[in-house]
Amino acid sequence: MWRLGYLLFGQGDLEGSEALIREAVDGMRRVLGSQHEDTLEAVGNLGEVLHTKGDQEGAEALLREALEGCREALGNRHPRTLMSIRDVGSLLRENNDFDGAEPLFREALEGFRETLGDRHPETLCSMDELGSLLHSKGELDQAELLLQRAVGVLRETLGERHLLTARSIYRLGSLLEGKGDLDGAEALYREALEGERETLGNRHESTLTSIGNLGSLLQKKGELDGAEALYREELDGCRETLGDRHKSTLGSIFRLGSLLEGKGDLDGAEALYREALEGERETLGNRHESTLTSIGNLGSLLQKKGELDGAEALYREELDGCRETLGDRHENTL
Repeated sequence: MWRLGYLLFGQGDLEGSEALIREAVDGMRRVLGSQHEDTLEAVGNLGEVLHTKGDQEGAEALLREALEGCREALGNRHPRTLMSIRDVGSLLRENNDFDGAEPLFREALEGFRETLGDRHPETLCSMDELGSLLHSKGELDQAELLLQRAVGVLRETLGERHLLTARSIYRLGSLLEGKGDLDGAEALYREALEGERETLGNRHESTLTSIGNLGSLLQKKGELDGAEALYREELDGCRETLGDRHKSTLGSIFRLGSLLEGKGDLDGAEALYREALEGERETLGNRHESTLTSIGNLGSLLQKKGELDGAEALYREELDGCRETLGDRHENTL
C-alpha cells in the first residue's frame, strides 16, 4: 500500500498518494512499530507529499519525526538517517531558514563522505544541495567550489545526461548568472536543458522550467527574439501539460507579457497580463499578494498606453487590497 502510494506521488496524484500512505503509516505503526525502518521511511514519504501539497507545517512535523526515529533506531551514519537529515534541510531551505538548513546539509555531506565515499551519488547530491544553499546565502565563492566539484564528478560517474548531473549543471549556471557571468551561465543552462530534453522530454515540467530560465537569461542579455521563442515554447508546453490555470502556466503567461511590453508590443502584453490576472483571481483570490502585484502591473501598462481611467481603477484596487492584507506601512502598500 505504502509503495503504491509513493508511486502515485511520482505520477502527480497527490490526493490518492496521501490517502494510501496515511493508511499505510497508521497500519505500520501498529504492526511494525514507530521505530521500524519501513515505518520511518513511509512517514518521511508522507512528509514529502504534504510538502508538495503546500502543507509545510505538517510536512516538517513528519520529516522531523522520521529523522528523530532514524537517529534513534538506525544511528546517525545510516544512509536512511542521512537522507532524512537532508530532507529536513531541504524543507528548511525552501522555507528560507538557511541557517537552520546549513548544519543539516553539512552533517549529511560529512556522513555520506564517511560511509559511502567522495564519489557516491548521494555524496555528490549532498554536495550539490549544500552548494545551492550557500548560493542562496550569498556565499558565492564557497558555493562555486562545491558546485564545480559536484558537476565534475557527476559528469565522470553518472554521465552528462543523467538528471542529477543536469540539475547540478543548472545550479552552477544559476550561480554564474548571479555573479554576472551571463555567457558562462548560458552555456551551462543550454547543456542542462539539452540533457533534460533527451531524458525527460520537451513537455516535462522540469524541462519547461529550464526553457523559461534560459529565456529569462537571454532577456537579461538583451537577446529578446531568442527569449521570446523560448517563452512561447514554455507557455505552449505549460498549457498542454499543466492547464491554463496552473501557477507555472500563469507565471509563464506573465513572463511572455513582460517581454512583449519590453519590445513595445503593448497590446500583446495587455492580453497576456489580463489572462494572467484573471487566472490569479480565480485560483488565488482578489486579495492574494501575487494577484495584487498583477493588478498593479496591468495598471502600469494601461498608464503607459494612455488609458488613465483604467489604470487608476486598477491602482485603487491594488492599494485597497494592500492596505487590507499587508497594512498601511508595508513596502508594497507604500
